[in-house]
Amino acid sequence: MAHTILIWDHQTVRVWRTSRSGASLIQEGEAQDLTALLALLDRVEETFHFGRLLVYLDIPALDHHVERVPKMAPKLQQQLLFQRNIKLYGDEKRSLASIEMGLQGEATHQFYLISSLPREITSAISGWALRNAVLLDGVFSLPYALTCLDDTLVASGAQGVVHYRGLGDAGYLIARDPAGIMLFFSRLTAQDLGTEQMNSSARRLGLFVEQEFGINPQFEGHNASESFDDADTVSLLSKLKLGASLDLVPSELRTRQRIVQYKHRAFAFLCITLILGVYLTIPQINKKQELELDLSELNVSIQEQTLEINQVRRSLLENRQYENVIEFSRGRETLDDDAPVPAPLFIMLHAFSNALPKSVELDIYSGSIDTTEGVTTIEMVGRPLTADLDLPAEIKAMFGRLEKQGWQLSEPTVAFEQDNSRSRFGDARGRLRKFTISFTVKASTQAGGIS
Repeated sequence: MAHTILIWDHQTVRVWRTSRSGASLIQEGEAQDLTALLALLDRVEETFHFGRLLVYLDIPALDHHVERVPKMAPKLQQQLLFQRNIKLYGDEKRSLASIEMGLQGEATHQFYLISSLPREITSAISGWALRNAVLLDGVFSLPYALTCLDDTLVASGAQGVVHYRGLGDAGYLIARDPAGIMLFFSRLTAQDLGTEQMNSSARRLGLFVEQEFGINPQFEGHNASESFDDADTVSLLSKLKLGASLDLVPSELRTRQRIVQYKHRAFAFLCITLILGVYLTIPQINKKQELELDLSELNVSIQEQTLEINQVRRSLLENRQYENVIEFSRGRETLDDDAPVPAPLFIMLHAFSNALPKSVELDIYSGSIDTTEGVTTIEMVGRPLTADLDLPAEIKAMFGRLEKQGWQLSEPTVAFEQDNSRSRFGDARGRLRKFTISFTVKASTQAGGIS
């Protein structure tokens, strides 16, 4: 992922764009004060639209010094450093970055490297980042960051070493103990390289280190022909992981930056979630619409089939009116067209006699038709041929079959004559030997119907 790094080295400002392939300089200018720096940032952001910014600076207002603190609880050590800061700078609001140097010195003390910067500078840079929706990764000391690039360097002698590291128009003499731990540093200009001024700065740095730590490091002479590739150095700075304790931005401003960062991440997450939701929902919506269309077509088909079934049922009901005529006419297809129509009483005799149980013998059949009322009176006299026949049940079943065939019958009147003779009909059921049935038949009011 590409990063944007701003390096403010005294009056020179350089903006670098870093990626996996290396670093490239995208903007260079001068900034003598904070106002000029913010104006340059506005121009760069308007041109390149970067989203993240990492700031390294080395300006006269940035102060570095070493504090010797007694070994105590970390919270008490920080309170002591804060009190010394007030004693050193007075009421001026400054941002502090402190790091324990890790020296194995006196058993009762610890050494801290303190970086101090006026708070108005860090507040202005942080405020600019918030206003322009730029994520500020931190504001760090450029000299200290350069010392971290050579933290694997180990002195060959027993007294430590002073070596050189350059970037841009300036460079730095860095003093290290025999284990390679950074002790302190001093700044040089490009004109001091390879001159007596450089040797003099190295001696002053060595004298300071000897007074503070009791170590007399040896200066490694710098060859003027040797040069450092700024792009490689900036690329290393972009990969450098410095802790929050070295960030010169105050904690409350860092909190605001983190809130902005969380908002950006939440917004990106919501956008991705929305896109995935739409991407996954659209096929489901299409499938639902297809199913609804299929369901509507199926409902239409069911309705059509229901209409056809109802039509068939109506046809069956209509055709049932002609069953009696068809049954009577079966076997009589040879009648002439001008032959007289069979008498209705004989038609009824045929239908009613066929409805009687098989084990019943019909002795008398009589009927009369009242044409004015449209009613036919029928009387049938008969007897059972076997004593095992349940006459009441069979007669009831007979009229049930006739009603199903479409005959409009009244409630029948059934009379039985008991036989007093001693015969096999002498039991309770056999006594119902002779029966008389009377009922009426109503004319059908439906067109084409017959009763």
